[in-house]
Amino acid sequence: MSEAIRNATADPPIITVGDLIDELCRLPDTALVSFHCPMLDHELTFYHVRKRSKDLVEIEVNAYPGGSAKAA
Repeated sequence: MSEAIRNATADPPIITVGDLIDELCRLPDTALVSFHCPMLDHELTFYHVRKRSKDLVEIEVNAYPGGSAKAA
């Protein structure tokens, strides 16, 4: 397991842009990226990216297949 993945599983689960780039740069530009939630045991659907501040980006995913990303 790579250092970025180990860091991402620590509390709180945070991954830096550098960690993500290190992981993704090994893949071809055509590689697909999926999001999976082990607790819900299903794939998550990418929703959108929002820049929260100069140093923070929020990536929203839909945890409920077939539902709205804003569902509670």
